[in-house]
Amino acid sequence: MDRFPIADADAVTRLNDLLATWASAWMSDGHVVAIDHHDGADDRGHFHWLVRLRGDEKDFVTVWIALRQRSVHIETEVVPAPEMGEEAIYRFALVRNADLRSVHLAIGPESAIYLVSAMPLAELTLERLDEVMAAIVIYVDELYPTMMTLGFSWYRRRRR
Repeated sequence: MDRFPIADADAVTRLNDLLATWASAWMSDGHVVAIDHHDGADDRGHFHWLVRLRGDEKDFVTVWIALRQRSVHIETEVVPAPEMGEEAIYRFALVRNADLRSVHLAIGPESAIYLVSAMPLAELTLERLDEVMAAIVIYVDELYPTMMTLGFSWYRRRRR
């Protein structure tokens, strides 16, 4: 059970420090726009951070990080619930899931499509955090245009 220790008060400080260290490197490159931490725990005892990253296809990628009892949960919404073509977009997501590393696609309770990662707190290092956050930005930029085209008739991909 050493791999999954219960998060203590010190875990919040350690995760906050790790995120600050990671963000400082990404801020200098202009990739991190903002990082916010909510001081108190929610009704389930989870602590939350919000990281706003700059994307290419999607202007901003908002990542939610939650320190849960024994793990760190990281997620971002790729696209909202599709207005049309649900079967096509969900099939696309399932096929693409096989090629993803560090994260996986999931359908949220409101039918939006998310990229998700979770790991034991003890395994979250600066390198691992960097790997997951880079994967999120890369995959959102890869997936967003196709998923928006499949799920929304009004969407037209902009060319930069």
